[in-house]
Amino acid sequence: MVSIVRLRELLENIIWQENELYNLYKLGETFASSEKPSFMSHFSWLASEELRHRMTVEGFLEEGMLEGTPIIDYLDALGLEPYFKDERVEPKTLEDLILDALIREKHSYELYSKLSKILEGSLSEIFLMMANEELKHAYRLKIMYEMLGE
Repeated sequence: MVSIVRLRELLENIIWQENELYNLYKLGETFASSEKPSFMSHFSWLASEELRHRMTVEGFLEEGMLEGTPIIDYLDALGLEPYFKDERVEPKTLEDLILDALIREKHSYELYSKLSKILEGSLSEIFLMMANEELKHAYRLKIMYEMLGE
């Protein structure tokens, strides 16, 4: 029973983290509208990706899909603390926002990669896909960061 509670906590933390990224990207749209209009579509796309991730994990939580999976055996060994120490950020500039988002994307990538290695079958594939998407997000953010000076 303790493992199920921890599993629920893990999924709720992932949902919170995905929601934080979604909110950052919506704020990015606002910043971009006045500072860098060419970034607006990028932030909109990133926000939609994080919303989809959040909804996927909410589905896992609601349907109990991860209950009875090997993940429960590894919860203590996963070392998840760094991934959820992020607090709500309130960036003052577009540059700060991108840097904050990069850190969160890195954490999401690492977490989803770990989960994909523990799980099997379609669940493993879903987390691997999400990890790869987080990597793409980080790459896009890196390019956007480099374009800030232009």
